[in-house]
Amino acid sequence: MNTDSSLPQSNLPLWRRCLRFCLGFEPMYHAWWEMILMRGGIAFVAWQTLRGHSPFMSQPTPHGFATWGLDFSWIGNEALSHYLIPLLAICLFLYAIGLVPSLTLLPPLIASIAHGTLGNSQGGIGHTTQIVTAVLLAAWLASIWSFFCAKTHRRLPHSYTPAQLGLDWSRQVIMATYVASAITKCIESEGGWLSDTPYFALQIVKATESAYYNYLIPADNTVWLAQALIDHPTLAKLLIGAALPLEMLAFLGLLNRRSALFFGLSLIAFHSSVTEVMNLGFVYHKSLLLALFVNPVWWAVQAGEKLKRLKMKS
Repeated sequence: MNTDSSLPQSNLPLWRRCLRFCLGFEPMYHAWWEMILMRGGIAFVAWQTLRGHSPFMSQPTPHGFATWGLDFSWIGNEALSHYLIPLLAICLFLYAIGLVPSLTLLPPLIASIAHGTLGNSQGGIGHTTQIVTAVLLAAWLASIWSFFCAKTHRRLPHSYTPAQLGLDWSRQVIMATYVASAITKCIESEGGWLSDTPYFALQIVKATESAYYNYLIPADNTVWLAQALIDHPTLAKLLIGAALPLEMLAFLGLLNRRSALFFGLSLIAFHSSVTEVMNLGFVYHKSLLLALFVNPVWWAVQAGEKLKRLKMKS
């Protein structure tokens, strides 16, 4: 009996062809220029989080690695930053051009962990730059694994090069954060996430009032939405509840370039709506999704090549 994989594409039913087109696994291989652009995107985002010293100089409420007795207050030392910040800039540039990421990524990774740990050891927990640290860690671990495989004569999965593996692991860790977020919402709400979505209006009010008192950002543009969600709970379930399956199924964005484009754009739209409603930036999330999933330059190049072929045929 023939299986789907052995049948020619034209012999498959239409629905199977559509399913294969959308969700068929196609490892993403990148040309050298594309990898430079994508690593450059990671380096640029990381630089935005590392180009200054931390405003904190102590760990009054140790969090994370700080609970193990590790002191990260050095990342807030202004005198040290005069030497550290140029070093980080050089390391990120060398990583972007693909030079020994197992070495060049290590200082930015340590500095990113230090910034996050010291910031979260002040008595309040935030995760603004967490995704940046996770991506740096994934890329660095991929370089270490590639080095180990080269020494033990093991092939990398899907015949990736070490550089391609680093980008693949970076994409995986990004989507893992969304799936983990969705699972956490289900657990913390005890399965009542959808039924509780009308109460999200209270979070909108809290966020907009906080933005006003902290930054004098007027709340006029969201008052109507908060009231609408209270008045129409079904609308709240549709608008806000849709984000849960998007996050839960985010791993499908790893299957091929088409699914990566869809989930990349969808998640950017989701973050942008949250930015508009609650004044929460998510700029690092959106930037990494743009660089590693949407990848507009690659699509522009493909469109240009296709247009060129059509002109040659005509």
